[in-house]
Amino acid sequence: MLEKLAVHHNLWLQMLNNLGCESELAKDLVQDMYLRLHRLVKDEKNIMYGDDVNKYFVYRTLMNMYLTTMKRDSKYNFTDISDYNSPPDEVYNHQEDAYFEELLDDIKDHIKEWGIYDKALFNLYFGVIVNKNNKNIDTPRSLRAVAKNANLGLSSIHISVKSYKEKLSEEFLEDIQDYFNKDFGKPK
Repeated sequence: MLEKLAVHHNLWLQMLNNLGCESELAKDLVQDMYLRLHRLVKDEKNIMYGDDVNKYFVYRTLMNMYLTTMKRDSKYNFTDISDYNSPPDEVYNHQEDAYFEELLDDIKDHIKEWGIYDKALFNLYFGVIVNKNNKNIDTPRSLRAVAKNANLGLSSIHISVKSYKEKLSEEFLEDIQDYFNKDFGKPK
């Protein structure tokens, strides 16, 4: 089988080049394709079209390998920040930070008034609202994970979390909009 595939080596490279693949990467992918097909295809009749290799099958294999490589490589975009000048500390709006801290304190105080079940479930789902060290808002956990950990029904948790979001939205929507609009009066 490998001999029949190797006969069309230049065609495989051309296929990848037509997809926009660079020459060196194309050579690597073609070699990987040989290994993959040798490992996965047990009966060479499965990739033959008459007496010749099914070129469309190989093309789809190469295209999928190339797209997978491009997708994997594009997940992590590194930016060299050495060229950027960072602004001095006084440029940052301390009023914005103070408003944000005060708004979070108001939200935490509001949550403290809730019942034990609601507070516990809210904390399980949303985690800590703010990490005091770097002021990053933690991302919520999945409803399924909370349901499993709390040994509660998924629909019950979904209804409760939706209710929490509505309560907080009703109470603090205007303040949050003021924060994003940079209207830093005192939160209600």
